[in-house]
Amino acid sequence: MRVVIADDHEVVRIGLRTILEHCGEDYEVVGQAAGGVKLLEVLAHTACDLVILDFLMPDEQQGAVALDGVTLLHEIRRRHPRLPIVVLTALRNSAIFRSLYQEGADAVVEKAHVVHELLLALRTVRGGRTYVSRHLGEQLAGEHATRTQADGAKAGPQLSRREMEVIRMFAQGRSITEIATLTHRSVKTVSRQKRSAMEKLGLSSDGQLFEYARTHGLAG
Repeated sequence: MRVVIADDHEVVRIGLRTILEHCGEDYEVVGQAAGGVKLLEVLAHTACDLVILDFLMPDEQQGAVALDGVTLLHEIRRRHPRLPIVVLTALRNSAIFRSLYQEGADAVVEKAHVVHELLLALRTVRGGRTYVSRHLGEQLAGEHATRTQADGAKAGPQLSRREMEVIRMFAQGRSITEIATLTHRSVKTVSRQKRSAMEKLGLSSDGQLFEYARTHGLAG
């Protein structure tokens, strides 16, 4: 199986390649990238059967706007609708996990467990199934149980995938204009999505929005 690896840390790419090439299975690393822009270039010119990518990858070109997260996943899925995608992340935010699967990720593996779970995730994806790690499954199940525990309990604010992505990108210091350019939306649309998210969360200032993003692992 031909694999492309994308991570902005060279040591991580080396580690992933070592796992794949010394596991005794038929994996061949045919391409690597240090950021989203480069990854799209590699995928455009390299035949592969699966891509492994980090969720957060500051662009390798100094001063450039990064292409990562849900936006990158959406772009890969648009250009390569049948390509299996395995996402690695150090975040523990369930809303992000859900958005990844909604955008077409076939597996999400927490970086803390990548040594033990990567090969299992790959085998699951190769079998045509979606992989959900034990730790992630337990977290999502626990949150679902908490939400439904009390009769008539009011559910927490439900942000859309686009609202969540706007918050994450804004909290990383990107301007509304940059977000609009990167997500192929108008400035007016991005502003409306940011305002809608803040209203749902009960936030009244950018400072509160930054704090929310920080405490929920969205500003990494």
